Amino acid sequence: MKTWGAYAPYLFINLLFVLKYTQRVTPYYIGVGALYMVVGLLFLYIIRWSIGKLKNPSYLGWSIFTVLLAVGVYLQYSIDPYSLQVDRWSAIHFFWDECLQGNYPYAAGTHLGGYGSPFPVWQLFHLPFYLLGNVGLSIFFVSALFVWVVYRFYGAKSLFVVTSLLLFSPAYWYEVAVRSDMIAHLLLVSSIVLYLYNKKISLSNHLYAIACLAGLLASTRFIALIPLAVLYGKSFLQLSIKDKLVFVFTTIAVFVLTFLPFLLWEGSTLLSFQYSPFVLQTRQGSVGVLLLFALIAIPFVLVAERKKYDLYVVIGGLLNALVIFAFVEKMMVLQAWTQLFTPMFDITYLSAALPFYMLHAGISLSK
Repeated sequence: MKTWGAYAPYLFINLLFVLKYTQRVTPYYIGVGALYMVVGLLFLYIIRWSIGKLKNPSYLGWSIFTVLLAVGVYLQYSIDPYSLQVDRWSAIHFFWDECLQGNYPYAAGTHLGGYGSPFPVWQLFHLPFYLLGNVGLSIFFVSALFVWVVYRFYGAKSLFVVTSLLLFSPAYWYEVAVRSDMIAHLLLVSSIVLYLYNKKISLSNHLYAIACLAGLLASTRFIALIPLAVLYGKSFLQLSIKDKLVFVFTTIAVFVLTFLPFLLWEGSTLLSFQYSPFVLQTRQGSVGVLLLFALIAIPFVLVAERKKYDLYVVIGGLLNALVIFAFVEKMMVLQAWTQLFTPMFDITYLSAALPFYMLHAGISLSK
């Protein structure tokens, strides 16, 4: 039963992608969605049945990942990125275009006329991929890191399950095709959380290191702090007042330092621009949504068992809860209850939880 705590939301999120994008090409998208659910349940049964019979799950897992990598790279290079109606890739690519030409990068637009929301550390992470000519390649790097860390700590059977779930995920393939970085971001964060947990890196013994890491992760996207909060929330409350203050101020100081070059460069633009990354990363939801999320999240952080799979499914659930609360509020305000599959709502935010659901399923199914 523990597997369903992750597999059910995994299927549901992917179902949303199937429904949203097949309705653009066929009036029978409900039937396509139903077929996906049937195949998805069959897929789970096949994994359960086969995992105990595999003689070399490591070989099969890495073979699946090799196929995924080859098909993914081919898919990206077969699609003209300027034809895409998704501009997450150009929010990073044009940032570096402007920066390396000596122009202030946070005023750079995207190919669709929008502006970039990623913070400096996430932009810097993509510099090598920009120099290779395709920032979308980052998803393959973090996918490789993710499956390697799973293999390193949870073994060959978990590797097989996780690579199979990646292969079977329309949401993942959507991110690959449009060169988006949403799932890539959380694949990196989940790999870090997995490493911290399994290496037993505690807050009491590594206060400054974890605070610095929190500041760096905050400088990718704010959402990256949710997994760390679940991992270390209870430990944080057990710290002395002095250590709490040290942790908070160190985290804030590191976060601010990552913006220092841009503050010195053109601080007024960074802070007052109506499309600054701070505005773009906080425009979803409201104070009410954050308070409701906190009321629900805090009990989970305090009582969540730090078991190999429960930890990950709690993180995934909270990541989804924040997005769902923001969506529901927007639907209430705009009376847009039937508009989920329109550009008004970006369902890719829901896919951010998928790496954690895949971790949960990979561990529980391999037992």
